Amino acid sequence: MVSLPEVTTAVREDFDFPKIELHLHLDGAIRYETILELAKEKEIDLKGAQTVEELKNVVVTHEPASLAKVLEAFNIFLPVVTGDKEAIERIAYELCEDQYDNGVVYFEARYSPHFLCNTVPHHVANGNGVEEKLCPRGVVEAVKRGLDRGEKKFGVKARSILCCIRGFEDWNNEILELATSMKDYGVVGIDVAGCAHGADEQYEESVVRVFQEAARRGIHRTVHAGESGTAKEVCIAIDRMKAQRIGHGYRLIWDEAAYKKHAVEEQTHLEGCPYSSVMTGSVVLDWANHPITHWVKDGVNFSLSTDDPTCFDNCMLSELQLTKECIGLTTHQIWKCQLNAARACFLPDEDKKLLIEQVLNAEPKED
Repeated sequence: MVSLPEVTTAVREDFDFPKIELHLHLDGAIRYETILELAKEKEIDLKGAQTVEELKNVVVTHEPASLAKVLEAFNIFLPVVTGDKEAIERIAYELCEDQYDNGVVYFEARYSPHFLCNTVPHHVANGNGVEEKLCPRGVVEAVKRGLDRGEKKFGVKARSILCCIRGFEDWNNEILELATSMKDYGVVGIDVAGCAHGADEQYEESVVRVFQEAARRGIHRTVHAGESGTAKEVCIAIDRMKAQRIGHGYRLIWDEAAYKKHAVEEQTHLEGCPYSSVMTGSVVLDWANHPITHWVKDGVNFSLSTDDPTCFDNCMLSELQLTKECIGLTTHQIWKCQLNAARACFLPDEDKKLLIEQVLNAEPKED
Protein backbone atom coordinates (compact mmCIF):
# COMPACT_ATOMS: atom_id res chain seq x y z
CA MET A 1 0.00 0.00 0.00
CA VAL A 2 1.22 3.48 -0.88
CA SER A 3 0.50 6.00 1.87
CA LEU A 4 -0.06 9.71 1.41
CA PRO A 5 1.75 12.27 3.60
CA GLU A 6 -0.19 13.73 6.49
CA VAL A 7 -1.32 17.32 6.04
CA THR A 8 0.16 18.97 9.13
CA THR A 9 0.43 22.59 10.20
CA ALA A 10 4.03 22.54 9.00
CA VAL A 11 2.89 21.40 5.54
CA ARG A 12 0.37 24.24 5.39
CA GLU A 13 3.07 26.74 6.36
CA ASP A 14 5.54 25.34 3.85
CA PHE A 15 3.07 25.75 0.98
CA ASP A 16 1.65 29.06 2.15
CA PHE A 17 1.15 30.49 -1.33
CA PRO A 18 -1.86 30.61 -3.69
CA LYS A 19 -2.51 27.24 -5.26
CA ILE A 20 -4.15 26.53 -8.61
CA GLU A 21 -5.59 23.20 -9.72
CA LEU A 22 -6.22 22.52 -13.40
CA HIS A 23 -6.91 18.78 -13.48
CA LEU A 24 -9.77 17.98 -11.12
CA HIS A 25 -12.87 15.92 -11.88
CA LEU A 26 -15.93 17.36 -10.15
CA ASP A 27 -17.65 13.98 -10.11
CA GLY A 28 -14.46 12.43 -8.73
CA ALA A 29 -14.21 14.92 -5.87
CA ILE A 30 -17.36 14.23 -3.85
CA ARG A 31 -17.08 14.09 -0.06
CA TYR A 32 -17.52 10.63 1.44
CA GLU A 33 -20.00 11.99 3.98
CA THR A 34 -22.09 13.47 1.17
CA ILE A 35 -22.10 10.19 -0.75
CA LEU A 36 -23.25 8.30 2.33
CA GLU A 37 -25.96 10.83 3.18
CA LEU A 38 -27.39 10.91 -0.35
CA ALA A 39 -27.19 7.13 -0.69
CA LYS A 40 -29.13 6.68 2.52
CA GLU A 41 -31.81 9.16 1.42
CA LYS A 42 -32.21 7.45 -1.95
CA GLU A 43 -31.73 3.87 -0.72
CA ILE A 44 -28.76 3.29 -3.00
CA ASP A 45 -26.45 0.43 -2.08
CA LEU A 46 -22.76 1.32 -1.84
CA LYS A 47 -21.64 -2.33 -1.75
CA GLY A 48 -22.74 -2.45 1.87
CA ALA A 49 -20.73 0.57 3.04
CA GLN A 50 -22.38 2.41 5.93
CA THR A 51 -19.49 4.48 7.32
CA VAL A 52 -16.79 6.70 5.84
CA GLU A 53 -14.12 4.07 6.47
CA GLU A 54 -16.24 1.35 4.90
CA LEU A 55 -16.90 3.55 1.87
CA LYS A 56 -13.21 4.31 1.49
CA ASN A 57 -12.52 0.57 1.51
CA VAL A 58 -14.93 0.24 -1.40
CA VAL A 59 -13.93 3.17 -3.63
CA VAL A 60 -10.39 4.31 -2.72
CA THR A 61 -7.34 2.94 -4.53
CA HIS A 62 -4.10 2.71 -2.53
CA GLU A 63 -2.46 -0.09 -4.52
CA PRO A 64 -1.24 0.48 -8.09
CA ALA A 65 -3.88 -0.80 -10.50
CA SER A 66 -5.10 0.22 -13.96
CA LEU A 67 -7.03 3.30 -15.03
CA ALA A 68 -10.08 1.20 -15.92
CA LYS A 69 -9.98 -0.44 -12.48
CA VAL A 70 -9.82 2.91 -10.69
CA LEU A 71 -12.70 4.29 -12.77
CA GLU A 72 -14.96 1.39 -11.75
CA ALA A 73 -15.50 3.23 -8.45
CA PHE A 74 -17.58 5.84 -10.30
CA ASN A 75 -20.19 3.19 -11.04
CA ILE A 76 -20.64 2.79 -7.29
CA PHE A 77 -20.96 6.38 -6.07
CA LEU A 78 -22.02 8.44 -9.08
CA PRO A 79 -25.67 7.30 -8.96
CA VAL A 80 -26.14 9.27 -5.72
CA VAL A 81 -25.94 12.54 -7.67
CA THR A 82 -27.04 11.53 -11.18
CA GLY A 83 -30.02 13.58 -12.33
CA ASP A 84 -30.26 15.48 -9.02
CA LYS A 85 -29.69 19.19 -9.59
CA GLU A 86 -29.67 20.00 -5.86
CA ALA A 87 -27.05 17.32 -5.20
CA ILE A 88 -24.92 18.52 -8.12
CA GLU A 89 -25.10 22.10 -6.88
CA ARG A 90 -24.16 20.86 -3.43
CA ILE A 91 -21.05 18.96 -4.50
CA ALA A 92 -19.84 21.96 -6.52
CA TYR A 93 -20.30 24.21 -3.48
CA GLU A 94 -18.61 21.75 -1.12
CA LEU A 95 -15.68 21.40 -3.49
CA CYS A 96 -15.08 25.15 -3.23
CA GLU A 97 -14.94 24.80 0.57
CA ASP A 98 -12.52 21.88 0.34
CA GLN A 99 -10.30 23.83 -2.03
CA TYR A 100 -10.38 26.85 0.25
CA ASP A 101 -9.17 24.62 3.08
CA ASN A 102 -6.16 23.70 0.89
CA GLY A 103 -5.32 27.29 -0.04
CA VAL A 104 -6.52 26.90 -3.63
CA VAL A 105 -7.54 30.25 -5.12
CA TYR A 106 -8.56 29.01 -8.58
CA PHE A 107 -9.51 25.64 -10.00
CA GLU A 108 -11.10 24.21 -13.12
CA ALA A 109 -13.63 21.48 -12.43
CA ARG A 110 -14.12 19.08 -15.33
CA TYR A 111 -17.05 16.74 -15.71
CA SER A 112 -19.32 15.04 -18.21
CA PRO A 113 -22.74 16.71 -18.05
CA HIS A 114 -24.14 13.59 -19.71
CA PHE A 115 -22.95 11.28 -16.92
CA LEU A 116 -24.56 13.61 -14.37
CA CYS A 117 -27.88 14.01 -16.19
CA ASN A 118 -30.71 11.48 -16.38
CA THR A 119 -32.07 12.13 -19.85
CA VAL A 120 -29.56 10.09 -21.86
CA PRO A 121 -28.65 6.38 -21.57
CA HIS A 122 -25.30 5.60 -19.99
CA HIS A 123 -23.74 2.90 -17.86
CA VAL A 124 -24.18 4.72 -14.54
CA ALA A 125 -27.50 3.57 -13.07
CA ASN A 126 -30.29 6.13 -13.26
CA GLY A 127 -32.57 4.32 -10.83
CA ASN A 128 -31.85 6.60 -7.90
CA GLY A 129 -35.31 7.83 -7.01
CA VAL A 130 -35.01 11.15 -8.88
CA GLU A 131 -38.19 11.68 -10.88
CA GLU A 132 -37.40 15.15 -12.27
CA LYS A 133 -35.67 15.15 -15.63
CA LEU A 134 -32.29 16.86 -15.75
CA CYS A 135 -30.66 17.45 -19.15
CA PRO A 136 -26.93 18.13 -19.75
CA ARG A 137 -27.53 21.89 -19.93
CA GLY A 138 -29.32 21.71 -16.59
CA VAL A 139 -26.26 19.99 -15.11
CA VAL A 140 -24.01 22.87 -16.20
CA GLU A 141 -26.46 25.35 -14.71
CA ALA A 142 -26.51 23.46 -11.40
CA VAL A 143 -22.71 23.35 -11.27
CA LYS A 144 -22.61 27.08 -11.95
CA ARG A 145 -24.96 27.78 -9.03
CA GLY A 146 -22.80 25.72 -6.70
CA LEU A 147 -19.54 27.29 -7.82
CA ASP A 148 -21.00 30.78 -7.59
CA ARG A 149 -22.16 30.15 -4.03
CA GLY A 150 -18.76 28.74 -3.19
CA GLU A 151 -16.93 31.71 -4.63
CA LYS A 152 -19.16 34.12 -2.71
CA LYS A 153 -18.67 32.23 0.58
CA PHE A 154 -15.01 31.22 0.34
CA GLY A 155 -13.47 33.54 -2.26
CA VAL A 156 -12.32 30.62 -4.41
CA LYS A 157 -12.75 31.19 -8.15
CA ALA A 158 -13.80 28.14 -10.19
CA ARG A 159 -14.74 27.38 -13.78
CA SER A 160 -16.08 24.38 -15.72
CA ILE A 161 -14.50 22.18 -18.37
CA LEU A 162 -16.97 19.91 -20.19
CA CYS A 163 -15.85 16.38 -21.03
CA CYS A 164 -16.52 14.19 -24.00
CA ILE A 165 -16.31 10.52 -22.97
CA ARG A 166 -14.54 7.74 -24.87
CA GLY A 167 -17.12 5.39 -26.35
CA PHE A 168 -20.08 7.79 -26.19
CA GLU A 169 -19.89 9.42 -29.60
CA ASP A 170 -23.48 10.63 -29.54
CA TRP A 171 -22.58 13.21 -26.89
CA ASN A 172 -19.66 14.86 -28.65
CA ASN A 173 -21.45 17.50 -30.70
CA GLU A 174 -23.61 18.53 -27.77
CA ILE A 175 -20.49 19.11 -25.66
CA LEU A 176 -19.19 21.42 -28.40
CA GLU A 177 -22.47 23.33 -28.53
CA LEU A 178 -22.71 23.62 -24.75
CA ALA A 179 -19.15 24.94 -24.57
CA THR A 180 -20.00 27.44 -27.31
CA SER A 181 -23.24 28.70 -25.80
CA MET A 182 -22.58 28.49 -22.06
CA LYS A 183 -19.49 30.63 -21.56
CA ASP A 184 -21.60 32.89 -19.34
CA TYR A 185 -22.15 29.83 -17.13
CA GLY A 186 -18.47 29.51 -16.36
CA VAL A 187 -17.58 27.04 -19.12
CA VAL A 188 -13.99 27.73 -20.18
CA GLY A 189 -13.07 24.68 -22.24
CA ILE A 190 -13.58 21.06 -23.29
CA ASP A 191 -11.83 17.79 -22.57
CA VAL A 192 -12.13 14.14 -23.54
CA ALA A 193 -11.62 11.40 -20.99
CA GLY A 194 -12.03 7.67 -20.65
CA CYS A 195 -14.39 5.64 -18.50
CA ALA A 196 -14.22 2.16 -17.02
CA HIS A 197 -15.49 0.78 -20.34
CA GLY A 198 -13.16 2.83 -22.51
CA ALA A 199 -9.91 3.98 -20.92
CA ASP A 200 -7.53 3.33 -23.80
CA GLU A 201 -7.28 6.87 -25.31
CA GLN A 202 -8.28 5.50 -28.72
CA TYR A 203 -10.52 8.47 -29.37
CA GLU A 204 -13.03 8.33 -32.18
CA GLU A 205 -12.75 10.49 -35.29
CA SER A 206 -15.90 12.30 -34.19
CA VAL A 207 -14.01 13.50 -31.11
CA VAL A 208 -11.09 14.64 -33.25
CA ARG A 209 -13.46 16.66 -35.44
CA VAL A 210 -15.12 18.24 -32.40
CA PHE A 211 -11.78 19.41 -31.06
CA GLN A 212 -10.74 20.77 -34.43
CA GLU A 213 -13.99 22.72 -34.62
CA ALA A 214 -13.52 23.90 -31.04
CA ALA A 215 -10.15 25.33 -32.04
CA ARG A 216 -11.78 27.19 -34.93
CA ARG A 217 -14.36 28.60 -32.52
CA GLY A 218 -11.73 29.71 -30.01
CA ILE A 219 -12.82 27.22 -27.34
CA HIS A 220 -10.01 26.08 -25.04
CA ARG A 221 -8.95 22.44 -25.22
CA THR A 222 -7.30 19.89 -22.97
CA VAL A 223 -7.11 16.14 -23.68
CA HIS A 224 -6.47 13.10 -21.51
CA ALA A 225 -3.46 11.46 -23.16
CA GLY A 226 -0.28 9.64 -22.21
CA GLU A 227 -1.92 8.15 -19.12
CA SER A 228 -3.22 4.79 -20.33
CA GLY A 229 -2.05 5.23 -23.93
CA THR A 230 1.37 5.93 -25.38
CA ALA A 231 3.35 8.89 -26.66
CA LYS A 232 1.51 8.47 -29.96
CA GLU A 233 -1.81 9.43 -28.34
CA VAL A 234 -0.24 12.58 -26.93
CA CYS A 235 1.03 13.54 -30.37
CA ILE A 236 -2.43 12.95 -31.87
CA ALA A 237 -3.97 15.13 -29.15
CA ILE A 238 -1.59 18.00 -29.90
CA ASP A 239 -1.17 17.70 -33.67
CA ARG A 240 -4.67 16.63 -34.73
CA MET A 241 -6.93 17.65 -31.86
CA LYS A 242 -5.18 20.99 -31.29
CA ALA A 243 -4.88 20.40 -27.54
CA GLN A 244 -3.44 23.35 -25.63
CA ARG A 245 -2.89 21.25 -22.52
CA ILE A 246 -2.46 17.53 -21.94
CA GLY A 247 -4.09 15.76 -19.04
CA HIS A 248 -1.28 13.65 -17.53
CA GLY A 249 1.06 13.07 -20.51
CA TYR A 250 3.58 10.95 -18.57
CA ARG A 251 4.18 8.46 -21.37
CA LEU A 252 5.20 11.14 -23.83
CA ILE A 253 8.63 10.59 -22.37
CA TRP A 254 8.67 7.12 -23.97
CA ASP A 255 9.34 8.80 -27.33
CA GLU A 256 12.43 10.97 -26.98
CA ALA A 257 11.87 12.95 -30.19
CA ALA A 258 8.19 13.63 -29.48
CA TYR A 259 8.96 14.55 -25.87
CA LYS A 260 11.64 16.99 -26.95
CA LYS A 261 9.39 18.57 -29.57
CA HIS A 262 6.10 18.91 -27.68
CA ALA A 263 7.16 19.18 -24.04
CA VAL A 264 10.61 20.76 -24.12
CA GLU A 265 10.60 22.95 -27.23
CA GLU A 266 6.91 23.79 -27.71
CA GLN A 267 6.26 23.90 -23.96
CA THR A 268 2.85 22.24 -24.18
CA HIS A 269 1.44 22.33 -20.67
CA LEU A 270 1.22 18.95 -18.91
CA GLU A 271 -1.31 18.50 -16.10
CA GLY A 272 0.55 16.24 -13.69
CA CYS A 273 -1.24 14.24 -10.98
CA PRO A 274 1.55 12.41 -9.10
CA TYR A 275 -0.38 10.09 -6.77
CA SER A 276 -2.96 9.26 -9.43
CA SER A 277 -0.21 8.47 -11.93
CA VAL A 278 1.00 5.57 -9.81
CA MET A 279 -2.42 4.37 -8.64
CA THR A 280 -3.70 4.08 -12.24
CA GLY A 281 -0.60 2.15 -13.30
CA SER A 282 0.36 4.90 -15.71
CA VAL A 283 3.74 5.25 -14.00
CA VAL A 284 5.64 2.56 -12.11
CA LEU A 285 6.10 3.05 -8.37
CA ASP A 286 9.60 4.52 -8.46
CA TRP A 287 9.33 8.09 -7.22
CA ALA A 288 13.01 8.90 -7.79
CA ASN A 289 12.54 8.25 -11.53
CA HIS A 290 9.01 9.58 -11.91
CA PRO A 291 8.49 11.52 -15.18
CA ILE A 292 8.15 14.70 -13.10
CA THR A 293 11.83 14.43 -12.18
CA HIS A 294 12.63 14.62 -15.89
CA TRP A 295 10.12 17.43 -16.44
CA VAL A 296 11.90 19.54 -13.83
CA LYS A 297 15.35 18.80 -15.23
CA ASP A 298 14.24 19.59 -18.78
CA GLY A 299 12.33 22.76 -17.93
CA VAL A 300 8.96 21.34 -18.99
CA ASN A 301 5.82 23.44 -18.48
CA PHE A 302 3.70 21.46 -15.99
CA SER A 303 1.42 21.79 -12.99
CA LEU A 304 0.25 19.56 -10.12
CA SER A 305 -3.30 18.36 -9.42
CA THR A 306 -5.22 15.68 -7.52
CA ASP A 307 -7.33 14.20 -10.36
CA ASP A 308 -10.03 12.32 -8.37
CA PRO A 309 -9.91 12.85 -4.59
CA THR A 310 -12.87 10.51 -3.99
CA CYS A 311 -10.91 7.68 -5.61
CA PHE A 312 -7.57 8.46 -3.96
CA ASP A 313 -8.44 10.15 -0.64
CA ASN A 314 -6.00 12.92 -1.50
CA CYS A 315 -6.10 16.70 -1.55
CA MET A 316 -4.01 19.49 -3.00
CA LEU A 317 -1.81 19.82 0.08
CA SER A 318 -1.14 16.09 0.33
CA GLU A 319 -0.27 16.07 -3.37
CA LEU A 320 2.24 18.88 -2.98
CA GLN A 321 3.81 17.25 0.08
CA LEU A 322 4.07 13.94 -1.79
CA THR A 323 5.80 15.76 -4.63
CA LYS A 324 8.30 17.21 -2.18
CA GLU A 325 8.90 14.17 0.03
CA CYS A 326 8.91 11.43 -2.58
CA ILE A 327 9.74 13.00 -5.93
CA GLY A 328 12.13 15.56 -4.52
CA LEU A 329 10.90 18.93 -5.73
CA THR A 330 11.72 21.94 -3.60
CA THR A 331 9.10 24.30 -2.20
CA HIS A 332 10.13 26.91 -4.77
CA GLN A 333 9.82 24.42 -7.63
CA ILE A 334 6.34 23.50 -6.41
CA TRP A 335 5.45 27.21 -6.28
CA LYS A 336 6.67 27.46 -9.88
CA CYS A 337 4.08 24.82 -10.76
CA GLN A 338 1.39 27.22 -9.48
CA LEU A 339 2.78 29.93 -11.75
CA ASN A 340 2.77 27.51 -14.67
CA ALA A 341 -0.85 26.67 -13.88
CA ALA A 342 -1.84 30.32 -13.72
CA ARG A 343 -0.29 30.95 -17.12
CA ALA A 344 -1.91 27.82 -18.63
CA CYS A 345 -5.39 28.26 -17.16
CA PHE A 346 -8.37 28.90 -19.41
CA LEU A 347 -9.49 32.17 -17.87
CA PRO A 348 -9.89 35.27 -20.07
CA ASP A 349 -6.71 37.31 -20.41
CA GLU A 350 -7.58 39.99 -17.86
CA ASP A 351 -8.55 37.48 -15.18
CA LYS A 352 -5.49 35.38 -15.98
CA LYS A 353 -3.23 38.40 -15.60
CA LEU A 354 -4.59 39.06 -12.10
CA LEU A 355 -4.14 35.40 -11.15
CA ILE A 356 -0.53 35.40 -12.37
CA GLU A 357 0.19 38.53 -10.35
CA GLN A 358 -1.33 36.95 -7.25
CA VAL A 359 1.01 33.96 -7.57
CA LEU A 360 4.07 36.09 -8.37
CA ASN A 361 3.49 38.26 -5.31
CA ALA A 362 3.69 35.19 -3.09
CA GLU A 363 6.96 33.74 -4.43
CA PRO A 364 8.84 31.95 -1.62
CA LYS A 365 12.58 32.13 -1.18
CA GLU A 366 14.70 29.65 -3.08
CA ASP A 367 15.28 26.47 -1.02
